[in-house]
Amino acid sequence: MKTMLSFSSVFVCLIFLFLLVPVAGAQETEVAEDQESSQEAQESSQEDKIAAEKERLEAKIAELEEKPLEYFGSQKNKRTRIGFYKYRLETLEQDPEKYFSEPEKFEGNIKGSED
Repeated sequence: MKTMLSFSSVFVCLIFLFLLVPVAGAQETEVAEDQESSQEAQESSQEDKIAAEKERLEAKIAELEEKPLEYFGSQKNKRTRIGFYKYRLETLEQDPEKYFSEPEKFEGNIKGSED
């Protein structure tokens, strides 16, 4: 009877082992898939962030180009202001990480302007 009990307990352990191993493998696969999907989501959110910022800069450049010269005071001030946003747009396109890690604010001589 003792041998029968130990044989049955070994048999039960083996059955559980065979049942659990695929579950553990499935869990590892799920974890890997979750990591990949979160990385893809992060990349797509970064791409969305870049696209939104690019759109914002292009809109700001277009807005400034439409403003009359009197708004800026001189042609030089107007070119400087537009040039700043064009430079930021180039930086965004060339190195987005640098763009977001090193924000710059235009400090021109126009009082009360909205950025």
